[in-house]
Amino acid sequence: MKYSMKILLLTAATLSLAELATNAQSSAFLPKHLAVLRAGDGVLDLHLKQSPAFIDQFAPGGFNAGPSFTVSIPTNGPDTLFFNGHAATEGILTRSADHRLLALAGYGGVNLLQTNGTPSLMDISRVFCTVDAAGKTHTMIYRKTSSVEKMNPRGVVTDGTNNFWGCGNTLGTVYYRPGGTGEPVAFDDIPNSRAVKIIGNAVYVTLNGPDGFASDLSAGIFSFTDAVGRPVSLPEEADSRLKIVVEAKAPYTKLAGFDMNADGTIAYLADTVAGIQKYVKSGGAWKFAYNFSIPQNIPADQNRGTGCFGVAVDFSGPAPVIYATTTEGYDGCVNSNRVVQVVDTNATATVTTVAQAGSAKIAYRGIAFTPEP
Repeated sequence: MKYSMKILLLTAATLSLAELATNAQSSAFLPKHLAVLRAGDGVLDLHLKQSPAFIDQFAPGGFNAGPSFTVSIPTNGPDTLFFNGHAATEGILTRSADHRLLALAGYGGVNLLQTNGTPSLMDISRVFCTVDAAGKTHTMIYRKTSSVEKMNPRGVVTDGTNNFWGCGNTLGTVYYRPGGTGEPVAFDDIPNSRAVKIIGNAVYVTLNGPDGFASDLSAGIFSFTDAVGRPVSLPEEADSRLKIVVEAKAPYTKLAGFDMNADGTIAYLADTVAGIQKYVKSGGAWKFAYNFSIPQNIPADQNRGTGCFGVAVDFSGPAPVIYATTTEGYDGCVNSNRVVQVVDTNATATVTTVAQAGSAKIAYRGIAFTPEP
């Protein structure tokens, strides 16, 4: 009996240690995990329009009760970055072309809530921030703006060699090289862009319906050309133009994030109302395949949105695995939303939840794969 009791006690102790190890936070990003940009600390109201920013790590493939690693972006001091967690367009997260860095855009140069109000309407500098695999952050001011410009910084991507491309509105689609160009180079003919990403060593952006209409373009995924129409993979000149790559099919034009395979034959777009749309290139032309609608947890009469915002896709297996952040929330704001996963086997593939925001004062926004050392 005493021997059996010892076995039971040892087994219980072993299980407890295993559970602690499972729940323990890692000390750095783990490879092949998900990095998700979070607005809000669960205390400040997102309606204040200035949200502290965090990057949470989640394991793909199943439900996560909480993040296994979190990077807190400084909201006070010289490396400040925050963004408008109430805005429907801010908070894109990207991974660099060399996979070493995460990048995000926001506001800085002042402390969080130093001045109350909508930051895009105030005299607050616009900043980019990178985060490496160890969780170290580096923030740089790329534009000192005045309140008359109302420029929303939505996101940024880097090639990993100190070149940055930002997306946003009103002088927000830019090229910037710290210490090189001085002021960012604003692309003159691209007043609005929703998301930016480097795929196959080329920069792509998305435009939604109103963006495209304002520029006599369609909604969809675009590459860049020079002023006379020659392809430019990594644009740096103000007279760079856009060239349609994947045209979004109506009514799926309320676009935000996107992803595409390196071969340029499969693409996914996030519509903030409809969900995630798949496009396939066949016979030299892109064609709409189908839409994944997102099952909702919030009652329809209280829900803000039924679509997706950020998208990252794992193309390494036999079926692409899509990860996205949803746009649901209460009181006209994205909050209490989720990270979802779809294994794209067919049009009826199941949408599962990877992580759930536990508060109306928290919103998951951009999503990318974790940086590598």
